[in-house]
Amino acid sequence: MRHFDVVQWADFVRGLLDPADRTSMEEHLSSGCRKCAGTARQMRKLAAVADSEARYKAPGHAVDYVKAIHPLQAPESVDVANNHMRLTYDSFREPLPAGIRSQGQIIRHTRYQVGDHSLDLRQEIARGRSQVVLVGQITNQKEPDRPMPDVAVILVSGKEVVARAVSNEFGEFLFAYEPKARMKMCLEV
Repeated sequence: MRHFDVVQWADFVRGLLDPADRTSMEEHLSSGCRKCAGTARQMRKLAAVADSEARYKAPGHAVDYVKAIHPLQAPESVDVANNHMRLTYDSFREPLPAGIRSQGQIIRHTRYQVGDHSLDLRQEIARGRSQVVLVGQITNQKEPDRPMPDVAVILVSGKEVVARAVSNEFGEFLFAYEPKARMKMCLEV
């Protein structure tokens, strides 16, 4: 007795076979093959689940939340004086408390570290907006009271400068930008 494989049963269930193959498989099922009948039954269940998933509509508030989060991509890399900073904290890796999830804005905190320097970033976007506001602070962990004025901060996408700022005496800087693909942040300390 010739058995049919799972791919053939998947095509059978979805009605994708030519009439001759379909007839052959129906005859095989009617002969009482338990193995193939079980495979066909599993494929019918799988097709039913796939069909119900295709008809599912996500709630509007969930779609809006995902669209709002998308622009808050952390920079692919952050470099300080040509040294690559390592991501040490990302708030998107933690669940938000219930009351925070329903706010009118989405906020992402990230922290980067290289040598004695750390960089804290806070990205905010209001729902329905496309512009991201980024607030950052660079500090020297070994000498926290040391001023960090005039640090040039540049956000680039490829060769395009997306935003730039200069830090104040506390190492703080601020800019707003339209999100782009493959962003990179460079700081000159």
